[in-house]
Amino acid sequence: MRTMTAHGNAVMGVAFSPDSRWIASAGGEGAVRLWRVSDGVNTNAFWHYSYVYTVAFSPDGSVLASGNFGGTVKLWRVSDGALLRTLNGHPGGVSSVAFSPDGSLLVSSGYEGAVKLWRVSDGALLRTLNGHTAGVSSVAFSPDGSLVASGGRDATLRLWRVSDGALLRTLTGHTDFVNSVAFSPDGRVVGSAGSDETIRLWRVSDGALLHTYDAGTSSAVLSLQFSADGRMFGYGCEDGTVAAALNPTARQDGDVNRDGCVDDADLLMALFAFGQNGTELPEDLNSDGVVDDSDLLLVLFNFGSGC
Repeated sequence: MRTMTAHGNAVMGVAFSPDSRWIASAGGEGAVRLWRVSDGVNTNAFWHYSYVYTVAFSPDGSVLASGNFGGTVKLWRVSDGALLRTLNGHPGGVSSVAFSPDGSLLVSSGYEGAVKLWRVSDGALLRTLNGHTAGVSSVAFSPDGSLVASGGRDATLRLWRVSDGALLRTLTGHTDFVNSVAFSPDGRVVGSAGSDETIRLWRVSDGALLHTYDAGTSSAVLSLQFSADGRMFGYGCEDGTVAAALNPTARQDGDVNRDGCVDDADLLMALFAFGQNGTELPEDLNSDGVVDDSDLLLVLFNFGSGC
């Protein structure tokens, strides 16, 4: 374990590079710092010269995006620290940035209440997604890149279609700010962390609230992330608590409707969908493109699990 110090102010965000060789950190002194994991050396600093809130690596690790209090997003080349582009568009300050899974797009959110989609190759602003009635705290791409989730200070989680910017769903239930959003690795569930001390898990396909998790603290939940296999999620709170919990919506073998219990409802869904084709069908448990005997056997073999 290492403690790496160089920021002269609060550290607002960190990100691992995809190959886990580097950590980027965003600081209140206005710098994004690049650290080598193997020895903890700070190899470079990229300057905004005002409070930096958020940082993210591109999927191939070659580009670093950062957003600051001044309302700008900057794209940096990791290899030499060169500033590639400056994207202006958030007069209230940039709260969050995220790359699409293929690295071609960047989404940013701002405290003025907007979500913006940018083309990475030339920095063109493709769309501004308006709908939140207060500042937007967090944004995330779905694993297939087709959706963006945004969480706002209006206590809502919103789902947007990337192709045309359409607002697909507004998910309500939090009673205070939504501070962080994250998709499960399979893209079927989206989670939201709120200042109401809860984490809520929603089904993406219809917006149904699947589970409300009490964080067990008396302070806001500020960050949320699913594990790589989707079976757990980790979260951080304003009082300094960092914790991990089992994801009750993680699909057990045979859990068609993802309610955490393999029961009659799952068996009926598999029976009614028997013979249908399509890897996106929830009843296609083994993802072979067809609902068949093997899927029914998964339900029957695991019947009662999680109940």
